[in-house]
Amino acid sequence: NVKVTLFSDEGNNLAEIHKSFVSRLIGIPSVIDDLDKAIDQMIYIASDSEIRFIKNGTTNEEKLKRYLEYWITKDPTPGTEENQVFVEYYRRIAFANENFSHYIEGWRTDMGMVYIILGPPSNIERRPFEYNSKPYEVWEYFELNRRFVFVDYTGFGDYRLTTPLHGEWNRFRN
Repeated sequence: NVKVTLFSDEGNNLAEIHKSFVSRLIGIPSVIDDLDKAIDQMIYIASDSEIRFIKNGTTNEEKLKRYLEYWITKDPTPGTEENQVFVEYYRRIAFANENFSHYIEGWRTDMGMVYIILGPPSNIERRPFEYNSKPYEVWEYFELNRRFVFVDYTGFGDYRLTTPLHGEWNRFRN
């Protein structure tokens, strides 16, 4: 935030204006505005030890350096300005936040987790009003031959994954 105040020769306040602006580093997705949160959001792509290493930077500059170095290792086209995996990962987080948030942020929900890891499903079957059953959704990923069932046990849009993700499924896929 910048505040500019115009004073008269006598010291009287004549006018005042406030302007907000955001400065971004080249190559960092625009949806990232909090480094600590962005590091926490790496849970679906980075190992616990990698996240701990980044978080243990003693200064914000060191954390940022470690964070960016991690993403360089995921860049499918080194030497170009844009890291497609980096951008896509945080695009998926933004989508999850927009579409799956309720009392917690969308990236922390089961639907958000699956979406971030695997991307958009090939097919979604929605059953919000079945007689004698809770609302549920079935997400199908044809290319992976996998289905994921989410049930809203509370009726408040908190869909829980009933089919677990195993092993390597807990890592981001392009």
